[in-house]
Amino acid sequence: MTTMLTSKERLRRQALGQEIDRVPAIGGWMLSVPNLAAIGGTSTDEYFKNPLQGVVRANLALGADGMVTMPIIPNALDQVRAGSVSEENFHDIEPEALPEEAARLPDDEAEILRDFDPARERQRLVDIFTKARAEWGGLEPVPNFWDLGGPFPLYHRFGYVAFLSACALYPAAVGKIWRVRSLVARERAKLLAPLYAELDLVPLLFCGEDLCNNQGPLVSPALLRERYFPLVAEILAPLLAAGVRVIHHCDGDVRPLVDDFFALGFSGLQGFQYELGLELPELRQKTTRAGTPLFFTGLSVTRTLPFGTADEVRREVDYFFDATDGGRGMFLFTSNVTGVEVPWQNIVAGYRHVKTLPPGRPRAVPITRWPVVSEV
Repeated sequence: MTTMLTSKERLRRQALGQEIDRVPAIGGWMLSVPNLAAIGGTSTDEYFKNPLQGVVRANLALGADGMVTMPIIPNALDQVRAGSVSEENFHDIEPEALPEEAARLPDDEAEILRDFDPARERQRLVDIFTKARAEWGGLEPVPNFWDLGGPFPLYHRFGYVAFLSACALYPAAVGKIWRVRSLVARERAKLLAPLYAELDLVPLLFCGEDLCNNQGPLVSPALLRERYFPLVAEILAPLLAAGVRVIHHCDGDVRPLVDDFFALGFSGLQGFQYELGLELPELRQKTTRAGTPLFFTGLSVTRTLPFGTADEVRREVDYFFDATDGGRGMFLFTSNVTGVEVPWQNIVAGYRHVKTLPPGRPRAVPITRWPVVSEV
């Protein structure tokens, strides 16, 4: 393809498996204020005058085509985390708190949804995209709503120990809490689905909660298949019917659950801690309902970006490109939020390099395994 596409066209065509002029890039997951200022060509003082515009400026400078609709917007010079759960804050919560909570929740669907206001929620969604198009300088909004991938992380409310223990001791109670939360997410998905056509959104949704750590699933896959994944399927149904390609975030070793994700209707994956043994060429051999998997190929925030050289970052991008048969279904992104430990020059190197790769033309000698970078 010789015709230069707009960012929206590039994102849309890649999502639908059509010909593109170059691999699209997505932004919005940079945390370090000094990095954002440096990439955007400004000072930290200037960044703090309008943090959102500082994020926009940096992503435009990177040449990103789009930005997730829940971008990271750091508001402190020394901020090192975008969010965390500290178990010490839940030391007095026992597993029995979950069945007690479940007993207080209603069973009737109408009662569960009594306070859900469809008109207000629809307007909230419309406002998100209207604001993005007005303030993002041409960066296309990539829909990003975590709850639409499922209501798994009850650890935000109960802590890890109580939640994970309850999954083993009181699965029915955990399942009831998941169901109550999933009904609200399902109704929100019903409202979002028609907005893709009405607002001419790119047919992508980025979601999916953390289900795994470095050792694999946090809870029994059998429990997920019995009580959790059916709820996720209900949430996704209206979006899939609207032709949306849904991408699941992947922290940890997700290999035991990848087939489940694709069976549920997810079209692709994002993230990847390659050091755990996840290899894109192997994952790409799988099939989704929409065909070949899509990948938000994450530049590694655990190895390559913080510890590698610019050349090693470029080589990692080459690995993504080779693994996707010349960038087919590939969107450049980061594996997670980049922090203060990442040299900003490495981020720039990756985003600039991907633009030089001719789509659909794999390199003569492909990189078939993730190019490991040693920590220093």
